[in-house]
Formats: sequence, structure tokens, C-alpha cells
Amino acid sequence: MLTINYKNVILFFWLAIPLINLFGQSPIVKKVDFLGYVKTKLYILEREIQHPLDTPLDTALAEADRLRLENLGIFSMVNMQIIPIGHNEVNVRYTIIENWRFFPMLSPLYNEKWGWSVGATLMINNFRGRNESLVVRGQYGGQNTFGVEYYNPWITGDHVSIKISAGNDVYDHTFLPYDVTYNHFQIGFGKYINNRLRTKAGLFLSEKTYSNETETREYFHITPYSDITFDSRDLYASPSKGIYSTNTVYARFDTKGNALNQLLWSHSTSKYHELIDGKWNTVLGLNVDSRFTFGNNLDIWHDYIGGAYSVRGWKVPNNKLYESTEQSYRFGMNWVTSSVEIRQTVVPKFATKLGNELGLSVVTFADIGVIDNDIANLFQNTPILGTGVGIRIPWSVIGSIRLDYGWSFYKGKYVEQALHLAFGEKF
Repeated sequence: MLTINYKNVILFFWLAIPLINLFGQSPIVKKVDFLGYVKTKLYILEREIQHPLDTPLDTALAEADRLRLENLGIFSMVNMQIIPIGHNEVNVRYTIIENWRFFPMLSPLYNEKWGWSVGATLMINNFRGRNESLVVRGQYGGQNTFGVEYYNPWITGDHVSIKISAGNDVYDHTFLPYDVTYNHFQIGFGKYINNRLRTKAGLFLSEKTYSNETETREYFHITPYSDITFDSRDLYASPSKGIYSTNTVYARFDTKGNALNQLLWSHSTSKYHELIDGKWNTVLGLNVDSRFTFGNNLDIWHDYIGGAYSVRGWKVPNNKLYESTEQSYRFGMNWVTSSVEIRQTVVPKFATKLGNELGLSVVTFADIGVIDNDIANLFQNTPILGTGVGIRIPWSVIGSIRLDYGWSFYKGKYVEQALHLAFGEKF
């Protein structure tokens, strides 16, 4: 009969614990370095690294540092290597490929609201090698614009940012019978509370003139705003997991004494979940968007649902459709939309020899939305629906080139179909 000496068993495990710790412990991180950067200042890279030196390697924390570098938006690719450099010691190395910094372009531009224009843009990405951006742009055609924008994500302290922009836009209103002249100036500041929670606040000054052959309407508003955002996405441009939720409050104050004041609350929440991981991953995305307004009911504040950034499969409305009231259920001041997408990577993102990024993803989507001037009636309305398929091509700075083709439905009946060309993800 086998007899177990429990004292010997206890003694064995007591002696084995130091051996388990010796051979099972993580190596110590002695160094973090970077390869491939040319224009970017070294401290821009170093300030994104949160893995401490002389501590055991935490691969999850090192990967989070890699994602932070990629989310700066100034690199086409960021790769990480763990390199042994001594007995139980490693070097964490990040190899980067810098994005294009200068975008001097003269090219055709397309916007669903205003159609085609010819645009001239000088964009300096990673300005001065400090992750700042400076943009001077102008265009002529469906929309005539001139504007200047400067953004610095770290002007002082930890993630304290500033954005300054000014410009002039001239265009035909999408569905009202007016030519619009819009002069604007903005200054805003931002602050990271932590890695996931961010705040912004600022001020808009805007002057708008609506004119046609019979009347001219002028408005000048001072608009302070504040924003709070929660962001746990892994990659901003093409997330595979996490939540993005933002709430913004605007207060428009009329300076001409007509009491045409308005309070707006905009909300958006998106959730991403990776169904199949790996380079050729499959991602499920869910989104809810809303806007609620309080104040005067002016036609110039009316919005619509439908189009590339709302309920896809519906064409952007025009003045003829608005005046006919045939689709009056698409217009109002308050709206809620929701979307679901399944995104499948076909060609994983890669950096070309020119430094830009390419790849290909295909998506299927379904959108739903309601809109009304009265918040109380909003959810009593029959929603409009849209469903379809699309492709995404990653592209430097703008995130992606997007093509969506959809079919629209209302009260169970097919209405129309539309092809949407847009830039960046819908959510």
C-alpha cells in the first residue's frame, strides 16, 4: 500500500517555489528604442511610452504603447519587437514608417451635399516633427471655400491641445432655396483626463447670410461648446474592439437681438467587437447617433437623415424634394439614427514604398433613423431603413476612402437606391 508523507510533499513545494519564480518570471525591460523615424522628434515618441524600465515585461502594456504610437495618425505602420540583450533582459523596439508629411494637391473633390469641386490643399502633417498639423485649403465648384487650420495635440502639459481655424464658405443650401455665405472662427482646447477620458471646450464665432432673388437673412452667433469623450478603441482608424462615446453641448447666442438662440446636444456611441481575430479579422460594429435641440424652430436649422453619414441607401435631398413634402419624414431639427456593420478585412493594411498605406475591407451594413421638429413626437414616427454593402481602402491622413451602395425602405416598401462616396468611416 502506498503511503504519502505529507511533510515531504510540503517540503518539496516549498523548495520548488524559488525555481518556479526563477524560470517562469518575465524578462526585465532594460531599454525602449525606435527605428525608422526621420522627421519626428524623439520626445514625441517617448511620451507615448508608458511601460517603465527595469520592470518585468508586460506584453499587454507594450502593445498598448504600440497602439498609442499608431493612433497618432502620423505613421503608416508601427511594429514592435522584443529583443533579448542579456540574461533575462530585453529591449522593446518600435519600428515605424512615417506617413507623407506634405500634401500639396490640386485635385477634384466630391461631397454628397455639394457635388464636385476643384480643390487646392497644402497640408503639413506632423508639422515641425511634433505631431502638429497645419492646413491651408481652398476649393471652387459645388462649394467655394478658403480656410486655415492649426492643431497641436500637446501644446502644454500632458495631452493639453489647442485648435485654431478660420475660413469662408460659399455654397448652395442642400434643400432650402438659398445661397449661403459662411464666415467662421474657432478656438478650442482639449485635455486628456486619462487614457480613455477626454474633454474639450471652445468657442465658435459664425456669420451666415442666406440670400436669394427675393430676400436676404443674416445671422451672427457666438457659440461656446464643451465635449466629453470616452474612448477605449484599440485603433482609431479601423477599430477591432472597444467603445467610443462622445457628448457635445453647443449654445448658440444671437448677437443681433432677435433672440434666435439655440441649445444643441449631440451624442454618439459606438461599440466594436472582433468576431474573428488575426490579420484577416472580422469586426462587428454598432452605433447610435442623436441630436436634440432646444430653442426657436427656424427652417435654416432643419436637418435631414439619409446619405453617407446617416442612413445609407437614401440620396441627399434637394429643394424640389423638400418643397414637395413627399418625404417630409426625412426633415426636422431632432434626430436619432442607429447602424450595424460587419467589416471583413480582405487585404490587411500595409505601407507602400512611397510611405502611404493601402489595404481593402468589405462591409455589410444596416441603418435606421427617425427625425422630427418635436422631440416628444420623435419616437412615434415610422423610421426609415437602409441596407447595403461597401468597401474601405485605408489612406494616409483621411483614414479611408469609402464606397457604400445601399437600398432604402419606408413603411416596408422599397423607395430608392444610392451609391455613396465618402472619406473616413461612418462610425
